[in-house]
Amino acid sequence: MAKEVKKNNSNNANNINKSKINTKIDELKSFLNQCKRVLMISRKPTKDEFLNVSKVTGLGICLLGAIGYVIHVPITYIKDFIKP
Repeated sequence: MAKEVKKNNSNNANNINKSKINTKIDELKSFLNQCKRVLMISRKPTKDEFLNVSKVTGLGICLLGAIGYVIHVPITYIKDFIKP
């Protein structure tokens, strides 16, 4: 009787593991189908679109750099005043 219970428990564990694997495989298939759909509708940008995206990206990088500099400089001087 105890052997049958152990077999049933191990069968249940195997079924749970198989169902987890199947759900992961289904998720992967769904993700790949979504990637395929995006690649099918994508196209090469025109020169104007590329330049606009490049300008906006460069502006964003410069803005983040300036904000980082404005934060970094006062902190550096504050450290010097606090530390003897």
